[in-house]
Amino acid sequence: MVGGLPWEQGRLSIYLSWMPIMLMIFFACHQFKEDLEDKALSVSDWAVVIGMLLLGLPAFVSIYPQASWQWLTQVGLFAFFAWSLRQLHVGRRELLTWSVVAILPHALLAVWQYVTQFVSGSKWLGMASQNPADLGVSVIEVDGRRVLRAYGGFPHPNILGGWLALGLMGVTLLAVRVTDRARRNGLAAVGALFVVALILSFSRAAWIAAAVGVIAALAFVWQKTWTREERRRAFLIPLVIAVTAVGSLLVTRDVVSVRAQSDARLEVKSADERMASLAASWRLVGEEWWLGQGQNTAIYALDKAGSGMIPPHLVFLLILLETGLIGVLGAALLLARWLRYSGRFGFLLLATIAPLVLFDHYLWSLWAGQALAMLFAFLPLTREE
Repeated sequence: MVGGLPWEQGRLSIYLSWMPIMLMIFFACHQFKEDLEDKALSVSDWAVVIGMLLLGLPAFVSIYPQASWQWLTQVGLFAFFAWSLRQLHVGRRELLTWSVVAILPHALLAVWQYVTQFVSGSKWLGMASQNPADLGVSVIEVDGRRVLRAYGGFPHPNILGGWLALGLMGVTLLAVRVTDRARRNGLAAVGALFVVALILSFSRAAWIAAAVGVIAALAFVWQKTWTREERRRAFLIPLVIAVTAVGSLLVTRDVVSVRAQSDARLEVKSADERMASLAASWRLVGEEWWLGQGQNTAIYALDKAGSGMIPPHLVFLLILLETGLIGVLGAALLLARWLRYSGRFGFLLLATIAPLVLFDHYLWSLWAGQALAMLFAFLPLTREE
C-alpha cells in the first residue's frame, strides 16, 4: 500500500501474457542450442552485456527490493522475447501485422467505452472498472460534465494512445506491399478505427506521436527504391487517417477544445501535479546520484518524501531517479548500440516515440508500456521482407 492505495509495482505480479512469451523463449532456446557455435563476443555484444549489468545494479541497493526485482523480471522477459523473435527469424512485416491485430480489439473497446461512458472491469483481463463519476478516473470536464477518456484494455488512456500511434504507423507501412484491393481497403478501415480510438483517448502526446509516426513511415517509404505504384498505395492510409481525424475532431470538438485550454480546472491541476513531481524527483535525485532509489520505486520514494505519488512524466528523469548515473550510463550504452544497428528506420522510430518519452513515464514504469517500448526497439532490428 502506498498512500493508502494498492501499489501494483510493490507486489508480485504474474501476467497472463508471460505464458506465450516464455513459450516463445523456450522454442528459441531449443533452436539456438541446435545452431550453437563457439563464437567470441564482439565489442558491441560486450557493450550490451555491460549496459544491462549497469542498468540492473541499482536493484541490489533498492529502497524497496521487491519492486525492483519485479521490474527486472519484466524487462528481462522482454529482452529474451526480443532475442527469441530474432532467433526465430520473425520479419518486420509479420511483427507489424500481429501488432496491428493485437491492437484492434482495444480500439473497438475504446469506442464502446466512450459511447457507453463506462469501463467494465475484469479480473482475468487485468482491467479495472472506470466510472467517470468516481474520483481518480481519467476524465475531461465539459460544461459541468465528466467525460470519460477511452481506456481500451489498458490501465490509462495515455497507454492506449501510445499503442494506437504504433498501430497507425504499422498500417501505413503494411499498406505499401498490399496489392489486393480488398486487403488494402481493410487496412484503411483499420486505420480509420485506430484514429477514432486515438482521438477518444484524448492523449495529446499520443496524437503527436501518431502524426510523427505516420509522417516518418511515409518518409521511409519515399526514400526506398520502390515503384510509383507502391508509393501511391502508401499515401492511401495517411489520406484516410487525415480525413477520419478531421471528422473525429469535429464531432468531439467540445471535449477537444477543453484539452487545448491551459486554464481549464483539470488541465491546471494536471500541469501543477506534473511540475511538482518533476521538482520533487530532482530533489530525490540529489540524495542518491550514483545508484538511485531502485527500479520501480519512484512512487514509493515520492510518497515517503511527502511529495505525492505521481512519477515524473519524463523518462530520462525517471531513469536517473530510479537507477542513478550508473543506470543512465547503462541505458546510454544500450541506446548507442541500438542506434548503430537500427539504421535510418531506427531514427524514424526514435522520432515517433520521443513525445511519449518526453511527456509520460509508462514506457519505463508499466508492463504495457514496457511491451510497447520493446516493440519500438525491436522493429528496426528485424529483417525487412
